[in-house]
Amino acid sequence: MSTALLDVTREIKIDHDNVRDLFDRFKAATDLKEKAILANTLVREMAIHGDAEEISVYNDYSVLGLGDTAAHNKEEHAEIKRLVYAADTTSVDKPEFSSVIERAVTTFLTHAKEEEDDQHPIMRQKLSPEDSDKLARAFLKARTKVPTRPHPAAPQTGDMAQKAAGMQAHLHDKVVETVTGRDFADLRFKHPQI
Repeated sequence: MSTALLDVTREIKIDHDNVRDLFDRFKAATDLKEKAILANTLVREMAIHGDAEEISVYNDYSVLGLGDTAAHNKEEHAEIKRLVYAADTTSVDKPEFSSVIERAVTTFLTHAKEEEDDQHPIMRQKLSPEDSDKLARAFLKARTKVPTRPHPAAPQTGDMAQKAAGMQAHLHDKVVETVTGRDFADLRFKHPQI
């Protein structure tokens, strides 16, 4: 359990780095089963990350002078969710499978780079270490409650409607993953236990 102060931008970047790493592994994989496992993990990580940011981090953006940026990010997340949903529903044996995954991941990574280059420096400048820690812990807690698969039609407001829908979808997704026997790859980068 982590008692040291956490940096919210570092916790967000861990997710980004995991997607980068998983995508590199996906592109290098030659076995369809391995590709499917990596794709399952990419879908899960992108879905969790997006919803967790929306119900935690983006809610504080207006205080940081980034209110318009939060709205812009949510628009980009909506597009990413649609692409990740397409990836989640495309069978590994389809000829277009790799290109559908690639489209979703490259859109996610373009958005991630924008956050890291433009938004994270502002967050580090404006958040006290204590506020950054509080937001990091809220983000990590949100990661445990949000859906593990994309739901592009679900609310993306960051408020109670999204939280309630997300908790229900989280349970649904866990059942689907169990029933369908989805396998997942190990993540290279880890968040601290909180």
